[in-house]
Formats: sequence, structure tokens, C-alpha cells
Amino acid sequence: MAALMAAAMAGRVGRRPGGLVVLQEWFDEPLLLGTSILVLLFVALVFVPWRIWIRSVLGTVVLTLGLGTVPLWIFADDPVTTRTEAAPGRTDRRLVVKEGAALIDPLWWVYVDEGAGLGTRRWPVAFVNGDWNSLREISWAGPDQLRLVTDHESHLIRVRADGRPERTVVDAF
Repeated sequence: MAALMAAAMAGRVGRRPGGLVVLQEWFDEPLLLGTSILVLLFVALVFVPWRIWIRSVLGTVVLTLGLGTVPLWIFADDPVTTRTEAAPGRTDRRLVVKEGAALIDPLWWVYVDEGAGLGTRRWPVAFVNGDWNSLREISWAGPDQLRLVTDHESHLIRVRADGRPERTVVDAF
């Protein structure tokens, strides 16, 4: 149980700008970790030598909570990576586009991954909400510059030597 809590905290730390991608993708999954904790609690209740009525009540609560996660597993719509593209002339820098949805409106998250292997860091570049705007194009304009085109605007975003973008674009109207 403590290992799952530590994994959840590591995932949350990895979620920050410049955080390690491996921590974010492996451990920043609240639904998976929460369901795992419920399963471990249920197994512990089976083996704890408490009175049967206490185990029955607590087991019913844990089982009810576990069954309550089923609709979340069915309807949870995690963003899916739809595109990755290496920077021209650089193998250690990649553009990553994730796409998800808020009911019927598409959402796009744009990141720059810097580094290789377990040391890869992820920097947010843009968030585009399809309710008002749409992501038309995102591409490398050079090894250190991105071109982002939406329905209403065009942006050139420079990327620093450490992979951090000079600015982020949040288009959430």
C-alpha cells in the first residue's frame, strides 16, 4: 500500500513542467492506483483475523467502491498520443501531440520531450480547446522553433537549449 502511495506521489511530481516522462506516464494514473488500493484492501480484509461481521461490513464497502470504479473505467477518456515528430537535425528532441475530448469537443495538448530513455523530460507547449478553436497545424519550423496554427491565430514558439519553450499557448475559451 505504501508503495502505491509513493508511486502516486512520484507520478504527481513527474506531471510538473519539465518532469520525467516515465514518472508521468507510469505513475500519474489516479484511477489505476485507486483501484489497485481497493483490491489490496479487499485482500487484506480476507486475511485479517477480525470478527466476521466487521470484515463483512468493510468488505462490502470496499467491494461497492470497487464496483463504483467500473463506469469510470468504461467512460474515462484519457488523452491519446496522436503524433510524435523528432526535431530536424536533433534526435533528443520530439514534438508530442495528445488528443482527448470533453464530451463532444476535441482537446489537444502539445509537448516537447527533451532527452532520451528514462531521463526524458516533458515540457508543455500548448493546450487547444476545440470548443472555440481547432488545432490546424503543429510542426517544427527549425530545430529550436515550433509553428502552431489554430483557426484564429498562428504562433512561433522558440524552444530553449534545455527543451523548455519560451512561452506556452493556452487557448481555452
